[in-house]
Amino acid sequence: LARYNHESHTREMLRYNDEGANYRLLDTDELLSQDNNEDGLQIGTVFDSTFECMVLKQFYFTTIYVPCDYEAILQAFYGRDWNHVENRGGGGKGNRPAEKLSNKENRKSLQGGPKPLCT
Repeated sequence: LARYNHESHTREMLRYNDEGANYRLLDTDELLSQDNNEDGLQIGTVFDSTFECMVLKQFYFTTIYVPCDYEAILQAFYGRDWNHVENRGGGGKGNRPAEKLSNKENRKSLQGGPKPLCT
């Protein structure tokens, strides 16, 4: 959908890039920046993985296979703080930027096992 949430998604991608993510323009391979993020451009996350190495990880009450380099993949999407819970607010409608929870709130939210990274 053209222009659907473009502004809020771009703000998020730029923030994640500032935190070590790897959102790029797919046609030029330029890192997404404040100066090159026009609506309608092809934007993607680039990460280096062959998916040939898999490891079992706990996921809720079961285990699933994930790539051995899953942490690098998550960092490419969400930056260095990929494992820190964020408050999306606004009912997920993208009308305000995500806010990181405090360290205390983060620990409390993660008690009892994995949960979605949005609260």
